[in-house]
Amino acid sequence: MKSTILTALTLSLLGVAAAHAGHDATGALTFSLSEPSASKFTVAGPAQVAQGFTTVILENTSKQAFTPVLAQLKNGATDAQVKAALGKLMQSRGEDMSAILNLADFVGGTASLAPGATFEYGTSLRSGKYVLFGFGATEEGKPFYDLGQYKTFTVTTAKNGAAVPKADVKATLKDFKVELPKTVKAGKQLWEISNAGQETHHLMLMRLNDGKTMKDVEAFFKAPDPSQAGAPPFEDVGGLETLSKGRKAFTSFDLKPGEYLVVCFLPSAKQHAPHFALGMISTVSVK
Repeated sequence: MKSTILTALTLSLLGVAAAHAGHDATGALTFSLSEPSASKFTVAGPAQVAQGFTTVILENTSKQAFTPVLAQLKNGATDAQVKAALGKLMQSRGEDMSAILNLADFVGGTASLAPGATFEYGTSLRSGKYVLFGFGATEEGKPFYDLGQYKTFTVTTAKNGAAVPKADVKATLKDFKVELPKTVKAGKQLWEISNAGQETHHLMLMRLNDGKTMKDVEAFFKAPDPSQAGAPPFEDVGGLETLSKGRKAFTSFDLKPGEYLVVCFLPSAKQHAPHFALGMISTVSVK
């Protein structure tokens, strides 16, 4: 059940933006997933954009949940090499990232974009070749990136002129802890999320259910029989998917007052444990 929780933590809608056919002077970039048939997908988006701070808009117009992840490719990596590395990552259930990290740097995405939903975040794109792919597989085990959830594009050396925004809240991901203020304001806030660690990290945010405490969270994750753990003592409210070391991204949360968990669920190949079990779970009060 614990592994199911990671894949089932669906990010809520963090921002609805007007659709853009390509890119413009503000650095907006839109990708849309459609489903022309039961077993095929299409990701529509521009072939190239200018480098600089970019608002990435991800739209899911299909009937299938979409887990889009964006990465910059290294050393002339080919599509065949990337897909083979992703296959190794999936076979290890997300633990062994060595093959894909030799080929790519992750620059954000979302854990699960529901049909009809839109997710928006911002990040600085450097010139080079990029890929947006859908992580996961069908019930028959066919990877989504082999069924059309795979789109490459180029970031050119031209600059888009967009300015990096000023964040209301800064969260720093390290090996293995999350550094952020103890208290943040309720309402819509722009978060700057930076990976200052050596390993790859993401940030997931959950609100503790009323009356629940960290003891309930610990008991939930430490239950010897996951099927008997019961309902989670928290609800998912959003997050930002994978960032490689040295990368940062911005996304908005619209939070109501309460106590929240800030967690990285990604597994460590070196430590053979999920990052939250190694210390990457913090609390923050929203007032």
